[in-house]
Amino acid sequence: MPYAASMQHDAPPPPPFEPGLAPELWFSVDVECSGQTPHDGSLISIGACLVDDPSKTFYVELKPDPEKPWGRREERVHNLTRAHLEEHGVERLDGIRRFAEWVRRTAEAVAPESSPLLIGFNTPFDWMWLVMAFAEADVRNPFGMSAVDLKSVYYTLHGGDDLTWKKTVKRFVRQVYPTSLVADHHALADALEQAELARTLRAVARGNRIPPRLPSDR
Repeated sequence: MPYAASMQHDAPPPPPFEPGLAPELWFSVDVECSGQTPHDGSLISIGACLVDDPSKTFYVELKPDPEKPWGRREERVHNLTRAHLEEHGVERLDGIRRFAEWVRRTAEAVAPESSPLLIGFNTPFDWMWLVMAFAEADVRNPFGMSAVDLKSVYYTLHGGDDLTWKKTVKRFVRQVYPTSLVADHHALADALEQAELARTLRAVARGNRIPPRLPSDR
């Protein structure tokens, strides 16, 4: 059947919160890189944990791509040297495959019927690197094509005339939602902190939830 025909344009869309859809299992994910984009740097570490069970974690350091430049400015942020990664890092594609397999196995063990959902902070940056990495490793993206950005959630909950997008950086967010966790651009530490923030923002959102309503003329 042609794709256009299979879309059934004349069929009414399903109502919000349609029953029977697979539940989602939230994974907090953070990456560190040696450049601003996959074209001018390498993905060098991945950290992740389950949002609702942060004892389930993943962390890997990757050997940098020898054909990509090394960002000294980025090194001052994540404190991983090229020499350290070349000696101790996992081969890049192997490490990426390990991460995809960890997500799959964790989802199957914790909630077999669930769909993994990536949760991040400034997710467009991390997502860019991960999508490219999964493609390069020829492995299926375990998160599909969806992700949640906690900066956007924060802005939606608290946005107004006095809250610009620049004020959704973490140092401002953490004034509103303090934490005892230390996030120092270590991928796993950042993932654990993001998981705490995700749980907090989800609770705030649920407390202020406006149920979706269909138009009366539908």
